[in-house]
Amino acid sequence: MSPILSLRGVRQVYGGGLWARGAAPAVDGVDLDIHEGETLAVVGESGSGKSTIAKILLGLVAPTEGEIRYRGATLASLNKTRHETYRREVQAVFQDPASSLNPRMTVARALGFIVRHHNLAPRGGEHDCLARHLAAVNLTPPAQYLARYPHQLSGGQQQRVAIARALLPRPSIIIADEPLSSLDISVQAQILDLLRQVRADSNVGYVVISHDLAAMQSIADRTAVMYRGRIVEIGPAIYTRPFHPYTRLLLDARLSLDPARSRIRGAAPPAPTAEAPAAGGCHFRNRCRFATDRCAAEPPALRPLAGDGTRAACHHAEQIAADIPQSEGRHS
Repeated sequence: MSPILSLRGVRQVYGGGLWARGAAPAVDGVDLDIHEGETLAVVGESGSGKSTIAKILLGLVAPTEGEIRYRGATLASLNKTRHETYRREVQAVFQDPASSLNPRMTVARALGFIVRHHNLAPRGGEHDCLARHLAAVNLTPPAQYLARYPHQLSGGQQQRVAIARALLPRPSIIIADEPLSSLDISVQAQILDLLRQVRADSNVGYVVISHDLAAMQSIADRTAVMYRGRIVEIGPAIYTRPFHPYTRLLLDARLSLDPARSRIRGAAPPAPTAEAPAAGGCHFRNRCRFATDRCAAEPPALRPLAGDGTRAACHHAEQIAADIPQSEGRHS
């Protein structure tokens, strides 16, 4: 099945003129496909390019180089009707629900505008449409929330309203940029459960931008790991059998009570603490215990490494994965 959204050779450099010369790109040559009904997590450190990917997929930022494709066609080639369809099919949920909701509008007014704009309900049916969508995100009874302003809602309730708003146009994909980071731990678990429930009910797909690998492991079909603007590993099993040393570094940084996780951490050699990106070759080599002369001379390509579609950009990926016994990885 062809992907709904694709990135091809996407590169993004912020700034212009003299200020942009020599600047490290926020996104550097990314290829990515997002399929119907799947949950793709994009993880990495702050500044790795995750949020820029979200903005590009939403059409909020035009990439410096490369293409965004919607159902096989570039965004630039879409006529007005198809562009409006893209806008309906690709919706967003942002990091801070309070700032994404108009403080001067009640829930009913803010969501009602979308219903009217997209003609989502028959005349006289707007209230029932809104009530149905609030109930779908477990805001019950709906009448209790429709008349409230954002400041009268908790953080978790605000995020549920934001999810309901994204679901109103019946999208195929929701781009969620750090949707859990501003919420308490207990509320994060509720929102993750809600995302799973909504997906089961509607087959909507997600692209979830996050730094929380533990949360993403519980929801993602595939995970893309970004470092310095590049995808260094992508696949369904990066949490149990990482092929890239940076993925291992992220996994080792997690707090976990899982004994299998502790065995994976214990198997990994300590990584150097140098933070400066290496020029030429592999950008991660200054932080990598597996680095060799080849890593300095030859940039690694993102290449297939497993029958499940996993790819990693590392010359020594097989050696790294072999350090974690499969019997241990299956228990994670």
